[in-house]
Amino acid sequence: MEKQVHVKIDKRSDLTLREVLRKIEEIQSEHPELDVFFDGDSYSICSRPRKAAEEQ
Repeated sequence: MEKQVHVKIDKRSDLTLREVLRKIEEIQSEHPELDVFFDGDSYSICSRPRKAAEEQ
């Protein structure tokens, strides 16, 4: 599955964890069909399509 980067975060940013989680929740509410997550390797908020129930 292809991941999509929504927000790239500078490692020197002063964003708090609460702010990052709020942004993840915001993206998730706008796109309920996506699985939104923080990618620690790329320091970004990403998403990928949710798996269908029969694929799991």
